[in-house]
This record gives sequence, C-alpha cells and structure tokens, in this order.
Amino acid sequence: MELYVARLELGTHENVLHVCLQLPDKTRPSWYSLWLKPNQTLTNNIELYAISKYNITPSSVMWVRCTSNYSWRQAPSMTVARANAVACVFDGKIYVFGGCVADESTYWGEVFDPRNQTWEPLPDPGAELRGSLVKKVEVKLGKIYVKSIDEMECVYDPKEGKWDVPTKEFVIESECEIDNVRYNCSRQSCMWYDAKHNEWKTVKGLATLNANRRCCFVEIANYGGKLLILWGKFAPPRRQNKNIWCAVVALERRNNDEEVWGKVEWASVVLTVPESYVFLRCAVKPV
Repeated sequence: MELYVARLELGTHENVLHVCLQLPDKTRPSWYSLWLKPNQTLTNNIELYAISKYNITPSSVMWVRCTSNYSWRQAPSMTVARANAVACVFDGKIYVFGGCVADESTYWGEVFDPRNQTWEPLPDPGAELRGSLVKKVEVKLGKIYVKSIDEMECVYDPKEGKWDVPTKEFVIESECEIDNVRYNCSRQSCMWYDAKHNEWKTVKGLATLNANRRCCFVEIANYGGKLLILWGKFAPPRRQNKNIWCAVVALERRNNDEEVWGKVEWASVVLTVPESYVFLRCAVKPV
C-alpha cells in the first residue's frame, strides 16, 4: 500500500480500464481489463471490491479480488444486510446507499475506507429518500448525486457531510468529469458543459469518430485526463456478434475557453462479444 500511495502522489501511475459485461452464456458478470500497453508488467497489486446488487436475500458481504493471484476473499462486511443497494467510489472510498429497511436511518448509507478496512455511517438523508429504492448514483464536481426509482433527487457532499437537493437537474447517463468539466456522449456527438454560459456544447474535431460509433450504447470515462469512449458495433458478416471499440481522445480548450477540441490518439476493437450481451459498467483504476 505504501508503494501504491507513493506512486499516486508522484504521478507515475498507469491507468487501466475495467469493463463489466453480462454475457448470455455466463450466469455471472465478466470483468475485463484493457491495457493500452499490453506488454507492460504490473509492479504492484490492484484490488477490486464487489457488492452483489441483485441478490434475492439481503446480505452484508463484500468481496475483494486481488489481481496478483486472481483470487477472491471476503472483505469486512457492511454494517447492515442489503439487497439492491447502489454503490460508487469517491476519493478512494466506497459509498453504499439503500437496499435495507426504510427505518434504518443510521446505516441507510455508509462508506468503506480500503486503507483502514473500516465502515462508517453516513448522515440520514431523510425518510422520503430512505423509503424509495435507489436507481442510480453519480459523482460529479466533488459531490455524490443520488436518484431514486421515484425520480427523487438528492446530493451528498462528502466534505461537508451534508445532504441537499440539487439546484439544477442532473442527468446520469454516459457522463464523466475531466478537469472540472462535464462531458457526455450520445450516439451522434460528444458534448461538454460550459458552466459560464450554462449550456452544453459540441466537442469539435470528432466528426469522423462520431460517424463511426453510431451504435447501441456509448460509455465514457476519465482516462488520466483524457476522454475514453467505449461503443458497440455489429461485427460482419452475419451480425451475430458485436465488436466493442475503444478510443482515447485528448482534449484542448481553445478560443479563450469558449471551445473544446478533441484529437483521437488511439482507437481500436478491443473485444468481440455475442450480440445479446449487456453492458453493466466501466471504471478506470490507477496502478
């Protein structure tokens, strides 16, 4: 852990993309890791934490997988048992929301610190949010946004330790934050949010890339300050499989920060999967 922390502080780490897919011939989701430098050797271990989202009976168990030996072991359990809980990662900690009884005000939300392997409760968000199933969570601009299945929206500020109502509507789709700027991608274009003018604008210079990825899904992530885009495309000739493409885009502000231009540094097919797969999530981890 000391080596891992030191490399992060010195800025000498690499970034690895982890992708989770549900394949039709497997009962459990499959995790894949994308290495843009496939011949590199890991010099330290990565740990992947997993909490079952779709367990039928509530469970407090959390698992951790070590990439050094690819073995799973049980991590410290959550304080309460949960079913259909939703989690996110912020500032190196794992935040878990919901999935327990509505009157569990003390531990409806809790946070896990991998450094000291401990769980701590979060402040009570109120009975209205606790009484509704959590649909999605997203980290944006240093805060955690929570949306329930009833379309109720709340935001948690980890630094202040307080819950609040978002002042503006937020969208939890294919979106990420890079250098304090929000980006999202649809099937036709990539957009960035101009906070000064309170509007979404098109990332320029990506016409060829946008034409190539008009497809069923698009997911994006912050890849070391660059925009990483994943999309699926039917693989010829019989369209029974899909190729998962990946592109890394460098971003540049121009014209007194009134424009954002993108330059594709790398793009390739990284995986071929059956057509009926389901994309679950992606995450970028430093190593």
